Amino acid sequence: MTQNLIQAIKVKRAEITVTLIFTLIYCLVSFVNHNNFRTSSLDLGMFNQALYSFSHGKMNYFTLDLSGKSPIYFADHFSPLTLLYTPFYYLFGSWTLLVIQIVSIIFGAIGCYKIARLKLPSMKLPWLVLLFFMAQWAIISALAFDFHNNVVAAMLIPWFFYFHMTNKRWGAISMFVLVLLAKENMALWMFFILAGMVLSRGVRNWKENLKMALRFEFPLMLVSLVYFYIVVSKIMPGLSQGEALNQIARFGKLGNSLPEIAKNILLHPIDTFKLLFWSQLTDPLSFGIKKELHWVVFLSGGFALILRPAYLLMLVPIYAQKLFSDNMGMWGINGQYSIEFTPIIALAMIDLTLKLKTDKQRIILWSSAALLAVLVNFITLKERTSFWYEATTHDFMKKAHYDSGGLNIAYTHQVINSIPENIPVSASPCFGPRLANRDRLYHFPVINDAKLIVLVQTTRSTYPVTPEQQSEIVKQLIESKQFKIRSNKNDVLVLERITTNKSPN
Repeated sequence: MTQNLIQAIKVKRAEITVTLIFTLIYCLVSFVNHNNFRTSSLDLGMFNQALYSFSHGKMNYFTLDLSGKSPIYFADHFSPLTLLYTPFYYLFGSWTLLVIQIVSIIFGAIGCYKIARLKLPSMKLPWLVLLFFMAQWAIISALAFDFHNNVVAAMLIPWFFYFHMTNKRWGAISMFVLVLLAKENMALWMFFILAGMVLSRGVRNWKENLKMALRFEFPLMLVSLVYFYIVVSKIMPGLSQGEALNQIARFGKLGNSLPEIAKNILLHPIDTFKLLFWSQLTDPLSFGIKKELHWVVFLSGGFALILRPAYLLMLVPIYAQKLFSDNMGMWGINGQYSIEFTPIIALAMIDLTLKLKTDKQRIILWSSAALLAVLVNFITLKERTSFWYEATTHDFMKKAHYDSGGLNIAYTHQVINSIPENIPVSASPCFGPRLANRDRLYHFPVINDAKLIVLVQTTRSTYPVTPEQQSEIVKQLIESKQFKIRSNKNDVLVLERITTNKSPN
């Protein structure tokens, strides 16, 4: 056996080991949360109900809206890609989207690994790239909060780059289309990604680069902009009929429409730039969140964005949608709002590596970057400034993550599974993802025509009401003879609507 073959076997073992370890970690985060009723109606319940509707050949109506209205799902999140998931619903039920999300992350990591194999000369580097990618904090943060289609979209980006690099145009176009279908804002992101790809080729041989851009990037950039405008300005408002949640409303300080927001950004560039670093709110809890984001990004390989600014351009809409929002829950390192950093930073790091002259320098860079990624992930799991952080849902090394938190898990599963699919239900947020297999599911205290109300009382969130407010509403429902107690055990309360059967005359 030659020395090269032995080394190749060791590297392959390292790659397999890294993939298996992080796949296990991803499952421990996502699946344990779902099993222990730590997923929520908003957002997994919403997506599960849409998947249920599509799998039964129906248009989904978003009945979990806290306003009590029922806009069409595509009016709130234009995600036609969800339709492609429907066959898997019959295999995995309420777990379907969590499985798809984990598989997509592994798929994205493999895509980045293949780019590293293609572009980096050393045999040892690709497995370090794999480790760096899979250890990113943004992945754990996304997995700890339900399912989101932008995670799937972000994991298609490495493959878009890979097919482009290997001159497989139709492969690249297929990834491009899937990204656009994932979520309405992904089209704007693709515009900046394509612009960054053009910029990354530099000004040397600009005539040839321009010809390449005219054949590939520029047409797709045009498609991205047109698609984004039509979906956001025409299709979603048309589907909403005045009932959809307004996604633009979260940027109220910049304007109430896309043209108004763009105008304010152009007319007030200094004020806009300040929003990237300073809170636009007076709440003391909002101070320091944006600073934490920038430091975590920088230490997790984001320094490559400064040295390779074409990739920083690719993240302009991601920074904007996070930091220009009036919702401080979006600013920091929580949830799914940062997943797009993962593939772009990894690609910037690979590009930066090409500027180094020796294998020793490259190995030092990637070893250091991978170690930093692991350390940053570990530290931010323990403590962070970002608002609404819950270590219980994130920290897979914490015993509390696996504990029931006082809820009898086996009994609760039994109660949930006993509820028929063909009746309307109002439920606490932690039960929504499990009860989404019906046409009408409401987020308590919205009740509407629900025949059953299923509530957790103290061991999980009762958002948007407090436990005391929930108890008062329940008391009023019982006293008014609208509902009666069907069961009340192990912190799970089930109310049944009282119906009057009148005898025919």
